[in-house]
Amino acid sequence: MVARALISASKLLLLAVSLLVFTGICFASDEAPIGSSKSKEMTGLRLGAIEFHPYLTLRETYSDNIYLTQTDRKHDTITTIMPGLQLQLPYRRHTLTFGSNATINRYTKYDSENVEDWTAYGAGDLNFGSHINLKLSDTYINGHEPRSQTANASIEKYRNNTASGSLTYIMADVSKLQLDYANTDWKFKNSDFRSRNENQASFYLYYRALAKTSVFAEYEFKNVNFVSNAAGLDNNVHSGLLGLTWELSSRSKGTIKGGYLYKKFDEKVNGDFGTFAASADVSHYFSDYDFFKLTGARGVNESSQLGTRYSVSTGINGEYTHRFLERLSVNLKGSYSNESFSDIAPGDLQLRKDNVMQTGASIQYAFRRWLDCTLEYYWRNKDSNLNYYDSTENNISLALKAFF
Repeated sequence: MVARALISASKLLLLAVSLLVFTGICFASDEAPIGSSKSKEMTGLRLGAIEFHPYLTLRETYSDNIYLTQTDRKHDTITTIMPGLQLQLPYRRHTLTFGSNATINRYTKYDSENVEDWTAYGAGDLNFGSHINLKLSDTYINGHEPRSQTANASIEKYRNNTASGSLTYIMADVSKLQLDYANTDWKFKNSDFRSRNENQASFYLYYRALAKTSVFAEYEFKNVNFVSNAAGLDNNVHSGLLGLTWELSSRSKGTIKGGYLYKKFDEKVNGDFGTFAASADVSHYFSDYDFFKLTGARGVNESSQLGTRYSVSTGINGEYTHRFLERLSVNLKGSYSNESFSDIAPGDLQLRKDNVMQTGASIQYAFRRWLDCTLEYYWRNKDSNLNYYDSTENNISLALKAFF
């Protein structure tokens, strides 16, 4: 174990030195500290009107339970390389964005877990006058779920494509309308019963009650069609919510909403399901050195386990960041989630309910505006009413990130 730790440390040191040399060559003249006028002017590389924003993250991770098992725990170190590139093209009042990134994981001991993911995306932010805004985007993901998180105990590779559009019309100084549409296509390699196509349409009506505060009503409709509908899981989802959104200043903003969700299956034998749905996203700067963010949601997920129709998930995440110096900051995180499955899956003796708690901390140091290093630790505990799904994990990582 000590030998593997030394090997991992050596690899990370080599990666760090390589990146520092590379960035030093590219930006040898950048000696300005964070907050200086020179660092604020650095907005990427330019070719005419096009802005190029390359970025690269190198991370070395140690986990004492890579498969998240209750017994026979396996530990390993993972080297992760995440390169990416984003292009931005401003045109009059519009902005076009294109990009791609990859995540390459290499395990020291259990190399059967080695995997590469990649993403490509394009987006447009179009403004027509002062009343109409149109956002368009398309994202393609070639990714995976690790075997520690799948029902079949194997790496689950998938392809996902999501095309979406959002049209906002400001009717007057105190109200606006918003229409959203998204088409999402899922293809799972080993779990074809999860492959599906989703069409989702949402309607929002906002009314500004105070200068920086608006109330809104939301209605959402989603149609879900499975590629293999042997289990009769095709369904329609209706949800209606009321909410409040505010931005009291640049320091404090948030959105909370709650309502009712109704899921109706095409096959009557599967029955229908209704439940309370909600979400919250609140952030606040207590000062220039203290930041707090809280997010939470309750919703219904499509089937991820053979023999079940859906699952209900409820979760909350909180984080607090304190900046000691201009370059040094500490972040504390904690989360709790509950997932309850609709049916008894084959091999289980009762309805499955999982409770997952995670807590951790990280320290970040910025060498330059475009280069930082993060040391992070977290502890994760999964407590299920079916004991063989229980697990705990200690995870520590050191990452170096460059972004231009």
